[in-house]
Amino acid sequence: MKTSTLFLLSTITILFSCAGNAPESDTTTETTTVSNDSLVAGAAFTEFTNYVGSLENTVENIDSAFARFENLKVDFTQEEKDSAFFVMRDYLWDFEVAADEQEITSEDDMKKLDKKYSKYGFVMSYNEGYAYLMPDMKFLSKKFKNDISVELDDYVDIMKISHSQLTSDAGLIIEWSELADRILTYEEFITENTDSKYWENVLSNYVEETNFLLWGLDNSPIIDMWSEEGVKKLDENVADVYAKLIKDDKHKTGKIIADHLAWLESKNFDFSWEEQTRLTDDEAKMYLGVQ
Repeated sequence: MKTSTLFLLSTITILFSCAGNAPESDTTTETTTVSNDSLVAGAAFTEFTNYVGSLENTVENIDSAFARFENLKVDFTQEEKDSAFFVMRDYLWDFEVAADEQEITSEDDMKKLDKKYSKYGFVMSYNEGYAYLMPDMKFLSKKFKNDISVELDDYVDIMKISHSQLTSDAGLIIEWSELADRILTYEEFITENTDSKYWENVLSNYVEETNFLLWGLDNSPIIDMWSEEGVKKLDENVADVYAKLIKDDKHKTGKIIADHLAWLESKNFDFSWEEQTRLTDDEAKMYLGVQ
């Protein structure tokens, strides 16, 4: 039985939320905190969360937050150390680019922002000409390297992928083959870590991104609308990815693709929005052979 992400007990208040300032590409933004296996969070952990919650969102305070964790962690349980990772992630998620830097007009603007913010634990993402800050999972992983559990460390490897920018302006910013690689990484976690408390989060990543591959996005359609033959057909790059997945006998995602391709062919690649049937969590579990 998988355990969904759990929240802090109602007796503890954490002044964080996964901010709405991030672009459309953000996927899972769950917060994992002390579970109900703990009767109450320890005094040290409560002091840490209260301290971080009191900080203003200025880059000068980030080192101070990490320093407070280092000073207090000796009195944390392992679960509280894992929770502290998410506390810091969510604190970073609330940051925004300075108002006079948000609008991007050139690659030089991007380079300047990358250089300015990367040292504080951020990666840049861009959408419709504007810049956004996202927590750098590699940065956080290094900060907590010797403190988080093996279970969380495995999940952090997934977050390094799922938290990287995937779309912008209603289209993919990566190749279709890279999207397929992401999906297969999620599949491997799902099938190999069925008891992980983060299992449902990864399943959500898998379903969302598989649907991108099945149906495309507004500005990254799977159908080639302008083929020389004058008829609709599968985009050449999408077709290559589908073929490789279907031939891949080490993973089960290919069966989803094969069934979907059969349906597309039955429609001569011409279908309406209303006919699109999105892959569900339950269907994904069935195809992957997990419950």
